[in-house]
Parts: sequence; structure tokens; C-alpha cells
Amino acid sequence: MKNGNWTAAAELLLATSIWGFGFTATIWALRAFDTVTITIGRFSIAFVIGAIILMLSPGLRHHFNRRTFRMSLWPGILLGLTLVLQTWGLEYTSATNSSFITTLYVVFVPLIEVAFLRKPKIGVFHFLWVAVALIGTGLMVNLHLGHFSEGDMLTLACSVTAGLQIVIIGRDSRQIESPFAYNTFQSFWASLIGLLFLPIYPQHYIRHADWRALVGVVSLTLGSTLFAFFLQVRAQKTLPASIASLLCLLESPFASLFAFFLIDEKITGLQLVGGFLIFLSALGATMSGFAAQGNG
Repeated sequence: MKNGNWTAAAELLLATSIWGFGFTATIWALRAFDTVTITIGRFSIAFVIGAIILMLSPGLRHHFNRRTFRMSLWPGILLGLTLVLQTWGLEYTSATNSSFITTLYVVFVPLIEVAFLRKPKIGVFHFLWVAVALIGTGLMVNLHLGHFSEGDMLTLACSVTAGLQIVIIGRDSRQIESPFAYNTFQSFWASLIGLLFLPIYPQHYIRHADWRALVGVVSLTLGSTLFAFFLQVRAQKTLPASIASLLCLLESPFASLFAFFLIDEKITGLQLVGGFLIFLSALGATMSGFAAQGNG
């Protein structure tokens, strides 16, 4: 078992904790800005800051090139679609339904890999860990699925685009020379997706921004977008996409913890059990995946 595997897993764990806070940050940001404005703002500002860092850093400057720009095209488009569709879906469905449906990307990732990348079939134990993770997520969000609404359809589309984005990064991981440059350009493409939604998104607004809204926007831009997605790209240079997708589920327990401490949401005993099951599934899949790599 390679130390680099565990380093990558730790980096992705840090990324999921930042994304977990992003749930609270988004609630704060939505007090002052609409979904599309937040999407365009976070990705465009992240791109500008990232580009400045790349141009001013002698060791990174040469990665500001057309090759990385082209490679990041589809992941960036899929990332922008994921966040727009997820947030838009929340306007028509409950956060409970949205949270559970989004986690279906853990099922889509291995299926996409087998169907489109001709990778070997995923072992049955991986899908057992996926089942444990989905049960844990259902407990985390106190799942009660009713009729399938328009918002649920948008969220289901979001889970597919999220799965595709994880798979494409995994496919290109060995060719990515600089994860930071890759994520910078990915942010550029994602911001363009936000712009494309401007004519069709129905509820534009910019209101007075209090300190929480500003903290939310800054966190989403610098934390979730510029730093955490960079960690995801770097971690996926080592981790298989199927394992990365399960580790990303840890965002849900982190989101609940931050919501408990910062916006007074309650955590029940079932949610604690659910969080433990998600952690157990991520740990189990990671260890079995690393063992398989070591035996390969």
C-alpha cells in the first residue's frame, strides 16, 4: 500500500470538509445573490485569481497553456452544469430529496467507467460499500421520497453530470501536469455555463449583503472552488474515480456538523448512525481499493 494513496485520500477528505461547509456558505450567500449570480461569480473570480497566481509563479507559469485549457473543457462544463442544476433543483424539491438523489453519482461513476471507458467490471464488494453509503445518506437526510417532481429531475441530471466529471478527471489524471492550472481553467469553463443560464433562469436578484452573505461568497470562491476542487483534481491523479466518488460522500456528514454549529440545524441519532455508515463505507472501499491496486 502506497503512502501516496493515503495522502490523496487525506487531501480529498479535506476537500469534502470544505464542501461540507459550502452547504452553510450557500445558504448565507443566497440571502443576497441568486443561484446563477453565485455560480458565475464564484467561478469567474476563482479563474481570475488562479490565472494571476499562475502568471506570477515561475514554477507554474508554463502550465498556463492551450493543452491544459483544452483538457479542462469538459470537466469544467460538467462542473458548471452540476452546480447550476443542483441549486436550481432545490427551488422545486426538498433539500432531503436533493441530498439523496445527488448521491446517486456513486452508482453512476463505476457504471460510466465500465460502459464508456471499457474498464474492468467493479467488484461486488464495491457495490456493497455503495449500498451501505446510500443507506447512510438516507439516514443522514431523514429520507422521505414522494412523487418525482421537476426539481428531482433537475437533481438527478446533476448527479449524472457530477459522475461524468469525476470519471473524466480520473481518465485524464495521468496527463494532468498541474492540478492547480487544470482547476483554474476548469473554473473558466464553469463560469461560462453560468452565463448560458442567464437568459433562462427566472429569479435574478442582488440584495444587501450582510457579513454572512459575504463570508459565504468568499468561502465558495476561495475555499470550495479554487482550493477544494484543486485538491480533488490532485487526489484523482492517485485515486480511482470509483473510490473518489465514495470519499466525496463524506461531504454530507460534514455539512450536517457545520449546519448544527452555525445555523442551528438539529442532528438526530439516526443521522449520527448515517454519518458513521458513510464513513465506514468510504474507509472500507478505500482500503479494499488500495489492496486491489497492491495486488495488481
